Amino acid sequence: MKVSKILLASAMLGSMMLASCGGPEAGESTADASASTSKAASSKKSSTSKFSAIWSKDASQHVDANCEHEGKDVEVCINSSLGSVKETVIAKTPHTWGTRSEKVEAEGKTGYWTNECSVCHTKAIIIDALDWTKIEGSNKDNTGATLKFSTNGNYAEYEFNMPTALTNVTIGVYGWVDYWKDGSNNNDQRGFFSTKAGDGSANVGVKVNDTDLTITNTKTYEEMGMTAGENGNSSFCLCEMGTMASIAAGDFKLTYTRLESYNLNITEIWLMYK
Repeated sequence: MKVSKILLASAMLGSMMLASCGGPEAGESTADASASTSKAASSKKSSTSKFSAIWSKDASQHVDANCEHEGKDVEVCINSSLGSVKETVIAKTPHTWGTRSEKVEAEGKTGYWTNECSVCHTKAIIIDALDWTKIEGSNKDNTGATLKFSTNGNYAEYEFNMPTALTNVTIGVYGWVDYWKDGSNNNDQRGFFSTKAGDGSANVGVKVNDTDLTITNTKTYEEMGMTAGENGNSSFCLCEMGTMASIAAGDFKLTYTRLESYNLNITEIWLMYK
């Protein structure tokens, strides 16, 4: 009789341990198992609710994040025989840029710098956004420290001799957003697709030679890495816009245009490539 009681107690304990990690039953997905577990919990109190899952990180499956790819942490439930696991995505890290080159300048042309990431060896051509060869409209920043247009359709052109052909070019702008803290920044325009019109169109445009850049970054500036800065404004941030398949060597012209009301003040335009 005593042996039977011991076996019964062991079986019940094992069942509790299996239930504690919420492992799916045979033929049931993890999502389905979670749904059924939640439903059961709402209908009656589980007799095993006091048993919590014990998770342990599996170092052999950890992947470090870097500027090329996301990383991950993997945890395994150690009080379950079902092999229950959960993964946590680790966000990509920013590039680790080295020391910039001397500014490349030529008479009548836009100046630029070059740089390279020491981790993934992505290269960058960094255009001085205040060194335009032509501007149509007025710069809203009276100090001349950044570029921000006052009227839709205003644009600036940048021209120089591209030293080498580029492929898979990510284009971005470096700048900050004003009126960050008080919420008065033109209907909270904190992204490339935030406009007064609210029609889902981009508020700025970039054209390289005769090719328009398709802006694909729908993140907010906060999601791109901006934080609150000084004087009610945001911090500076490199905001990627989209990717262009190739840019030819030789004569180069980039046009940066205000398409709709926006709130981004820029100092540089970045071309990043391998």
